[in-house]
Amino acid sequence: MENSTHIFFKYLITVIAVSMSLYHINIAYTGGYEFVFQRSLAYLFGVSLIFLTFGLKESSLGKKILSILLFIVSIVVLGYPALMADYLNSRLFYVDPLKMQDYIFGTIAILITLEVARKTINNALPLIVLFFLLYSYFGSYFPWEFAHKGASFKNIIDHHYLAQEGLWNLPLGVFSVYIFLFILFGSFLDRMGAADYYVRLSMAAAGSLRGGPAKAAIFASAMTGSITGSANANVATTGPFTIPMMKKTGFKPEVAAGIETAASTGGQIMPPIMGASAFLIVEFTGISYWEVVKVSILPAVLYFLSVYTIVHLEARKGGLVGIPRDQLESIPKVLFEGWYYLVPPVLIVYLLMKGQSVPFSGVIGICSVIALSAIKGLVELIKKAKSKTLKFIDLQISVFKGIENIIKSLEQGAIRSLSVCAACGAVGLVMGALFQTGLGSKFSSVVIALAGNNLFLAIIFVGIASFVLGMGLPTSAAYIVLSVMAVPALLELGEPYGLSLLAAHLIVFWFSLDSCFTPPVCVPAYTAAGIAQANPSKAAWAAFRTAKGMYVIPVMFAFTPILLLDQTLAIAQTFIAAIIGFLALASAIVGHIYVTLKPVERVVLCLAALSLFWPLLMSQMFGGAIFMFILFTQRRKYKVL
Repeated sequence: MENSTHIFFKYLITVIAVSMSLYHINIAYTGGYEFVFQRSLAYLFGVSLIFLTFGLKESSLGKKILSILLFIVSIVVLGYPALMADYLNSRLFYVDPLKMQDYIFGTIAILITLEVARKTINNALPLIVLFFLLYSYFGSYFPWEFAHKGASFKNIIDHHYLAQEGLWNLPLGVFSVYIFLFILFGSFLDRMGAADYYVRLSMAAAGSLRGGPAKAAIFASAMTGSITGSANANVATTGPFTIPMMKKTGFKPEVAAGIETAASTGGQIMPPIMGASAFLIVEFTGISYWEVVKVSILPAVLYFLSVYTIVHLEARKGGLVGIPRDQLESIPKVLFEGWYYLVPPVLIVYLLMKGQSVPFSGVIGICSVIALSAIKGLVELIKKAKSKTLKFIDLQISVFKGIENIIKSLEQGAIRSLSVCAACGAVGLVMGALFQTGLGSKFSSVVIALAGNNLFLAIIFVGIASFVLGMGLPTSAAYIVLSVMAVPALLELGEPYGLSLLAAHLIVFWFSLDSCFTPPVCVPAYTAAGIAQANPSKAAWAAFRTAKGMYVIPVMFAFTPILLLDQTLAIAQTFIAAIIGFLALASAIVGHIYVTLKPVERVVLCLAALSLFWPLLMSQMFGGAIFMFILFTQRRKYKVL
């Protein structure tokens, strides 16, 4: 009986997950529905799946029953706004009285949002959401600038459940239109075998280099991240292969986990997908997605170069070597065998370049994966036909396997989206509280006052705030909260420097990425530590150390022309100086170039790096001269030894 019940719920999960995927494809195809209806239904799919999937894993019967009850309750309270969309659109918010079911359903919906965030992400996120809700209610008791008159219980329910300002705010809207579609695209491509192919190609290209598996992890994560947009998905996909190889070639377990985490974090900044936050940037700024992608290419390259340099120097320091060339596949062979895996991402980029909408490009990308899979299967059948081994049952198997892959991809895409869905719901409540209380503008005022009208200090404060928020919030959630609070301050202080709206949002976005390796949240670091059998805290610290470029590049957005694509010479100068600057910084961090660096040499290299990052030619030449001098002296010491 228990087994049959288990099977029933597995089938139910599949049905709901596939329906969720088809619903979002329909949104992209039709252009979507009325806001509350569309977002509440998308959230309903996600929440119901969370309770079913987690309930299925519960060991005790009581917890399983509770999960089923929560599943049923979530359908009622989250389906209510969708069914009553006309009623919600016709009432006057904050004026018309609430019905009893509005109070009951609204309260339960908020509690459910806290619970699914706890289940899928961590305990910190619901606590943060709860703090902001309490701040909304008890605002009059807060000190100084942060005090407000306080919102009544009626207004809180009205604002967060019945209006578009809370639970049904921008995060769930972006999730339903953009994020889910590209998670689904990544699922289809992964099911096709693209992730394994990217790892094979990376190993063929970099495996024989010094510390080869670590460098292969960087390339594999860059390619895989460009289609998944998820640091944790990257770690889970490439880590089981690259981390053991890194350990085998001599990297310590925590270092191997840290390198994989740092490389996978870069997946969220690697075009064309760039993770959930990139789509949020589009909605916040009104700038086209292709424009965001274009200006993000060079910063992404710089980040991966910085990680690559640290890995190379760590390998030199440890005397590590690569995998013998004869034990690796040849690059032409791998390219020839799987060139079609590169077609869907390239097609999406092409469509975006031509001005097509992001949802349309995503749907075409999914269709291209299905078409290529069908062609691949057809080629195999033709080969069998030529060898006269083709049987009718082979045709049946091929068709059924294709249908199964489509269904599994639809299911897998929905399951992979659950943590993002839960985060978007929770952060919608935070975002609603920020607008309801005016905390965003108050935070901006405080930052401006503390910075003393100094943009650089303001960026430092934003970085510190991001570091603190990163301890409790995932990347997209931290970005949403910080963008509401910090972007106005950055724009005001950055006006004399010509700081653009996009640059301000990119500063916040890049700082928010540190949630990938900032305890206690840093899920990617913990996932990598589990694969490496390493201490999670040490793995997180190793990732933090390897990903130092994550903190330099946001400052470059404000003070250098790295985002101004029309200034070719200035960008070239900045880019070259930044490359040398990251070489200097990486050397200082690792404490090694050719031989071990003295403490004073590491300090001097840090100063050289700062000079190279500064946008003045004389400063860059000075920093470059210092780096070349230390490089020359290191080379001489190495030759003597």
